[in-house]
Amino acid sequence: MTRATVQRSVGGVIYREREGEMWVVLIATRGGKTWGLPKGLIEKGEKPLEAAVREVREEAGLQGDPVADLGHIEYWYRDSKSKVLYHKFVQYYLLNYVGGDVADHGWEVDEARWFPVGDALETVSYENEREVLSSAQERWRGLSPRDA
Repeated sequence: MTRATVQRSVGGVIYREREGEMWVVLIATRGGKTWGLPKGLIEKGEKPLEAAVREVREEAGLQGDPVADLGHIEYWYRDSKSKVLYHKFVQYYLLNYVGGDVADHGWEVDEARWFPVGDALETVSYENEREVLSSAQERWRGLSPRDA
């Protein structure tokens, strides 16, 4: 029987409003073939929310203020080099854009780009992240105008 290693990560859905519409950032990896949400491992001594803000800054080049907890997703994967089986949990947070530029994305990312949320829902590569985006959109719709 193969034992899995549990891995915990965090990520963020960073948004801004343009003409009454929610826009979010997706990042491209794997040579631009995979589109997803910024996420990464929690560093030692870091709180999950702090790590989510840091990961969005590092991977997407953007600074965001926390708005809401969006819950978590989980999935399994096997590392292609080490052959270790991981059971990964990723906690997501909704972040309101306050600054930065997607052109300043990190080296691990091929591209970071703003999308209207409807386009992002069609573009994101993984169904579980599509569900996170849907949840973020619902939370955004519930924000008062001064918070959006």
